[in-house]
Amino acid sequence: MTIRCNFKILLAQKEVKEGRRITYREINNFTKIAESTLSALANNEVGLYADSTLSRLCAYFGCGIDDLLEYVPDND
Repeated sequence: MTIRCNFKILLAQKEVKEGRRITYREINNFTKIAESTLSALANNEVGLYADSTLSRLCAYFGCGIDDLLEYVPDND
């Protein structure tokens, strides 16, 4: 079982919607989430998700937790 973070997808969708590039620094200014953490989220390198991080990202993207995180079952 794997939990996949759709941060990169949500970021790309927001960039298209707003017609501009969004930097991790800009997201950091809004969410106060470290740029290194944002990079780890984008690359699915996070094993433990803090509830404050998830709630800030959901607020930033205007989405629900089920849009941000996705359960991917193992292919047994």
